Order: sequence, then structure tokens, then C-alpha cells
Amino acid sequence: MGDEFFQRQPLLTSDVTEEALSLEEYSPRSRNGNAVKIDIPGVDREPNFPRERWKTFCAFIFVILAFLCTTTSLSITHELRPANSPPLPDLVLDNLPYYSFALDVSEILIMVITTICSVVVICHKHRWILIRRICLIVGLLYIYRALTMIVTALPSADTKYKCDPQLNHTITAGEVVRRVVKIMSGFGLSINGQHVYCGDFIFSGHTMILILCYLIISEYTPKSLWYIHWSSFLIGLSGVITLMLARGHYSVDVILAYFVTTRLWFMQHSVIMNIQLQQRHPSNHFTRIWWWRILVWFEKNVRHPVPNQFEIPRLRPSKTTFPSLTAINEQLAMAGLLC
Repeated sequence: MGDEFFQRQPLLTSDVTEEALSLEEYSPRSRNGNAVKIDIPGVDREPNFPRERWKTFCAFIFVILAFLCTTTSLSITHELRPANSPPLPDLVLDNLPYYSFALDVSEILIMVITTICSVVVICHKHRWILIRRICLIVGLLYIYRALTMIVTALPSADTKYKCDPQLNHTITAGEVVRRVVKIMSGFGLSINGQHVYCGDFIFSGHTMILILCYLIISEYTPKSLWYIHWSSFLIGLSGVITLMLARGHYSVDVILAYFVTTRLWFMQHSVIMNIQLQQRHPSNHFTRIWWWRILVWFEKNVRHPVPNQFEIPRLRPSKTTFPSLTAINEQLAMAGLLC
């Protein structure tokens, strides 16, 4: 009976048992049955920014087609403009002196700021993403400009600017093609003598390029390069002022170019910077814009803000692996670009 008494006694005293339970209660390890959960800090991985050169190729095709729309519109608008009408009243132009050489100065400034912008994009580490974004907004601006210039033809603001004479018959498709080739060979500038067709006023293409280059430089370069930001701003402002001194555009052309370019830039980069705006839901009104699907498709695999890092591009490109046609159709269907 004595052995039975000792076998029924607990192996640990009540004091030891309570102490063990209290230690277990404040233990950093959380137990679930026999499993022990140990918190391990996560490993920070560098964000992945895929190049997707084939999407960039599609963006190139888009901007080329848009430029063809603009040059075609100008070729036809040249015949629709009131060639014998005097310039329209303009509150700014009527109070500014006229300098014919100022148009060449404006286009030289365009070439300077375009060169700076090109160097920034080419030397950017994620240049393929930037090129897609720039091609999209430039293409959109060209398409909108093609519409605005042809629906409202204005008389020339500079009566001394030499325009080609208008035709005495309805313009044919072959003549439109010849004009398009001539305009594209001069990149739409007057300084090389290839821009001899008039009527492309609403809205100002010179102002559009100047403002867009400034926005690209200020957005995709570090804030520490403030002197480049200010230099590009002054170049853009000087280009617009010299354009007005040369009577290259009406004031309304410049104002509309500023608003269309900046607002389109803000809309595009708002969608880029906010993943929520890339999702289709009733509260996202950006989905009603016709180019929203194209932008979301371009940015589908860019899930982080693009850092402003630079490198010297390699002269010998690496081998590019293009996806199969099936994979392309699947991505287009997921983006909603195919029915």
C-alpha cells in the first residue's frame, strides 16, 4: 500500500508546475499542439523590371502610325486653310515685336533639349520602360493634334512665312503621300526647308515637344541634378518665347499645347504610379479612357516605381528572346485588348 501511495503522487510539485506554466506563457515561441512557430525575418529582394523589348517595338509602331496621321492631316489642312485671309486678332502677338529669325532660334532650342532628353533616356538603366511610356504619350499627342488641326483651319499668323501654293484641284492620295514623305524627311521642322505646308496651328507642336522634353528630364533624373532641371526649363521657356516672337503660332495654340501635354502626362503617370488605377472597378474612371488598356498592358509587369539609375549602354546588345504568338495573344487577352 505504501508503493501505491508513492506512485499516485505527481512527479513535480505544484510550485514547480506553476512556474513552468508561467514561463511557457511568456515564451516568445507560440505553440500549436506539437508545432512550434518561429518568426524569421523576410529577405529583401531587388524589384524586377523586365525589359520586354517586343512591347517597346509595339510602342514604336504606335508612335510611327500617329506621326503618319499628323503629317497626313497637315497635307490635307494645307488645302483647307484660308490662304488669303489676314491673321486673326491676338492679344499677345499684337503687342510683341516681330523677328523672322526667331523661328530658327526656337527650333535650335528644340534640338538642344531633345538631345538632352535623348541622352537621359538612352543612359537610363530602365530605358526600355521609359521608351514605351514616351512613345505612348507622343503618339497620343500626335493623334489629338491631327484631329484639332484639320477640324479648324486658321489663317497663317505670319504673313511673311513662305508656304507652298495650294492646288487648283482636289488633292489626290499620291500627292498626300509625297507631302507626307517630304514632311517626315525634315522631322516636321522649318529650319531645314522641308516644312513648307501651313495650317498646323491648333495646337502648337513646337510647344508640345519643348514641354514634354522638360517633363521627361525632370521626372527621370535625380532631384540632385537641379541645374539640369532648371536649364531644361529655361530652354523650354525660351523656345516658346522665340516661337511667339516669330509669329509661329497663335497664343491659343501655345496655351492649348501646354494644357493638353501636361494633363495627359499627369494622367498617364498617375496610372503608372498607382496600382489601384490599373485595376478595373467602378470607382476607377480612368478605365473609360480609350488608351487606358494600352497603358496597363505596357505596365503590366512593372510593379514598382522605376528608380532613376544610369549606366553606359552596351554597344553589343544581348540576344533578345521574343515570346511566341500564343503568349502574346494571351497577354493581349488578359489586358482586354483582344475580344
